[in-house]
Amino acid sequence: MRKICSSVATNRKGAGYYNQMDAETVVLTYSDMVYRIAMRYVKQAADAEDVYSEVFLRYYRKPRSFESEEHRKAWLIKVTINCAKDLFMKRMPYEELEELQIAAEEPGLQREELYDLRRAMEALKPDYREAISLYYLDGLSVKHVAEVLDKPENTVKSLLMRGREQLKQALEAADAAERRRK
Repeated sequence: MRKICSSVATNRKGAGYYNQMDAETVVLTYSDMVYRIAMRYVKQAADAEDVYSEVFLRYYRKPRSFESEEHRKAWLIKVTINCAKDLFMKRMPYEELEELQIAAEEPGLQREELYDLRRAMEALKPDYREAISLYYLDGLSVKHVAEVLDKPENTVKSLLMRGREQLKQALEAADAAERRRK
């Protein structure tokens, strides 16, 4: 499905000028990020592809101007999250949530550590999880996380601080439990 969206981008007539980046370049630059974020929310490849397609269709349907590439990236992230939430809300009564998938794997982490991290992320309140995911996994600045979440920057800083503290406590507890088992 992602290839189809790419071909739509290159064949779109009258696409206009999107702040120094043509449609194909936008897809090539942001497709992995959009898909990864979609997977984090919807948990299934087919649903993530639906979200992915909807995000880029919304991008191409209405020409818009962006102040910077960070602004474009933040817009794409926000639309991806909103599309994923919309899909989730439509299917929520019918589908069970699956385990959270973390897009970025740290090379030095063992399988058990990844599992513990995944469980700790699942246990976070949604606001903390979103802020941490956007900041650490998607590499957004505090300012852009604030824009995406429609929250003041100081609120995002608090969410990150509290979320990190909760993650630290959960990982320390998992580590202590692991040591007791050995």
